[in-house]
Amino acid sequence: MKPAEWFFGISLVLAGLIYLFLLLVRRKEKGNPNSVVQYSLPKDDLNSASGRGDKRDSKNIKANILEVFDYNGIKIMHENGIYTVNTGGEIEVYGSWETLPSRYQRMVKEMDHRATGEKKAGKYYMEILNGVYYVIFPDGKKHKYKHFEEIPEKIRKNLGY
Repeated sequence: MKPAEWFFGISLVLAGLIYLFLLLVRRKEKGNPNSVVQYSLPKDDLNSASGRGDKRDSKNIKANILEVFDYNGIKIMHENGIYTVNTGGEIEVYGSWETLPSRYQRMVKEMDHRATGEKKAGKYYMEILNGVYYVIFPDGKKHKYKHFEEIPEKIRKNLGY
């Protein structure tokens, strides 16, 4: 055998031993304190959400409800009564509507009103999607503007700018 083959074989064996050592030594962490997710759930809700809690009666099973709200980069997900909020990469989980902070409750209510078309008469609304400005007029028509300056001054004042 040539010296290069010996070197290659020895390095493969050494890498395998290091890998085996890391597999055996690595400990499994439970409840990582450096986790980004914060749970605001009572212990019984946390256990039932993860499937370790009491089994529910078949007559109490509800349909799965999933709603996702994106309010200026803050993402709020509602699934079966549990609210998950993602603000800038930090994830918080709330067990019910009552435990959800009022700031997020207002955001969800506003997004619900926008989705169902419950707009106040005479009001303009603006949405910004991918850098494009959409202005919704009181009659429900939506106009698209590529730049903020293209929006007429009268409408900008009505929007609060």
